[in-house]
Amino acid sequence: MRVVTKLGIGVGVAAAALGIALATPIVGLTSPFLAVGNHQGALRANGAGIAENGEAFSVHLDANGPAASSIQDAAIMPGGVNGWHKHPGMVVVMLVAGSITWYDEHCNPTQYNAGDAWMEGGQLHAFKVTSSTPIHIMAYFLTAQGLPVRTDEPAPECAGALGL
Repeated sequence: MRVVTKLGIGVGVAAAALGIALATPIVGLTSPFLAVGNHQGALRANGAGIAENGEAFSVHLDANGPAASSIQDAAIMPGGVNGWHKHPGMVVVMLVAGSITWYDEHCNPTQYNAGDAWMEGGQLHAFKVTSSTPIHIMAYFLTAQGLPVRTDEPAPECAGALGL
């Protein structure tokens, strides 16, 4: 075998091994997209109302540049993890069934249960299914057009102790 060929194979194996070592795999996930739509320009919207308790409510959205809206329906088996990742925009997540522990980039945990909703964005995060039944999640993504809804990232140092 020629030296150049051996070198090429060695670099390929090393790159694959490094990718495996840095990967934070998604385990036990089924996640079809129900809808995807593109916005050609900036998005600006405001809304206001009165909450059930009589308090004023307002919301403001300001997205510059072309964006994509996506709705995803996800199910993850007990013990499953969604891997360390970020989003190139924002995500509104609704936990329909089950329980998870969500971790930020410092491995600080937050417990979410069926009926809870939260927002994610460009911060590094991951979660693990803690219920004995599969979880069911619905998510709405508003991201930069042309980019994937998530980018996989290496786990932070603190994740090793958590088995993530």
